[in-house]
Amino acid sequence: MKRLKKIFLFSVALVALIYALVFIGHRIVFPMPVAHQATIPKIENKNFSLGAASHKQPQTTAAYLKVLAEQVKIYNQKAPELWPDNNEINQAVITQDVTTQKAQLITPTGQLKPLSATELKKYHIAGPATNGGWSKISTNGVSGAYLPIDPNALTNFYTFQRYEHLGTYDPFITFAHELFHALPQEKWATSKFGNRERDERDTDTAARKKRMLLQQQLALAISEPARQTEHLNDALATYADYQKKNPRDARATLLSDRLEGSAYYYELKASLYAGYPQQIKTEADVQQALSLLLKDDNPAYRDSGAVIEGYAIGAYAGILLDRLAKEKHEDPNAWKKTLAQDGETTPLTLLQKVANPAQLPAAKPVPSQKEFEHWLAGAEKIAPKGNAPQNFFNFAYDLLY
Repeated sequence: MKRLKKIFLFSVALVALIYALVFIGHRIVFPMPVAHQATIPKIENKNFSLGAASHKQPQTTAAYLKVLAEQVKIYNQKAPELWPDNNEINQAVITQDVTTQKAQLITPTGQLKPLSATELKKYHIAGPATNGGWSKISTNGVSGAYLPIDPNALTNFYTFQRYEHLGTYDPFITFAHELFHALPQEKWATSKFGNRERDERDTDTAARKKRMLLQQQLALAISEPARQTEHLNDALATYADYQKKNPRDARATLLSDRLEGSAYYYELKASLYAGYPQQIKTEADVQQALSLLLKDDNPAYRDSGAVIEGYAIGAYAGILLDRLAKEKHEDPNAWKKTLAQDGETTPLTLLQKVANPAQLPAAKPVPSQKEFEHWLAGAEKIAPKGNAPQNFFNFAYDLLY
């Protein structure tokens, strides 16, 4: 009996020690980078003022929930226009403050309804209650997403200011993006594309640099409409050269270009409508805002890796497909229907077919290692990822607290 008591006391002491060490490590010794004000300026012209610095940011969960409720309301009003035969409509959100554990239901019309702990259990939430976590909800008469709210994250600009297309703390982005994977894409034709293990192929530095160049050229085609054809042809020349000289990597990036690229395309448009309802009301507004945003080369997904690159590359190709359709007086939904029906397509491969220039220019030189690192460093200043100890204690803190 005494031995069991000692084991029990030792176990309690050990658990207490672990909690104390994680608390001290995360909050005092290795805290994550924090910025309580925007560290990048607003992006603006005579028509728009975009980015986190353009908003008065909420400081509490209660204040933020009013913002999120309005974003959900506007999203559901616009959702039928965002994708043909869109089934990501009439979507609700269940939020939970990770500190207080208080939960709220946001209806598709933007109404806030408190949920007791007993009521919350009826929705069978499966996702982690940590910042950035989520899970799909389809039960108890509600379809939508569970989104945890972290009061510390919503006051730390480093966690969300890179999402200039929304301009606020970012759970709405998870809502729009992840439900696009879970709802519309679930109805799409099956794809035989590989790299389902999501290997970023970081060691293939030649391919990573070429994809960086491709991303930049597509962004220029959007941000400089007067030179769209020139920049688009440069991008297509880079892609053709990449397919020829880096065939293994080219095959490994198709799935992400297809799935993550189209989801990010959807996220961009949904977020612009939801984040800037007083400024962005029409498709024309969206296109003008995208041109403005991409003059900054968009830090949201300025990253290197076979999968992560697909977000921007696929999305930018989709935006250009929209613009080419408008120029040719064609249906801008045609490429989206083809993408859904043909599992062996991506927005970029469709862009190749639609643009189809008579002759491509010579491929531009691949950026140097110094240029590559400088480009990536620009995003790190906007959204520091933290070092290894900071990330370890941040993970442990989220897990325990």
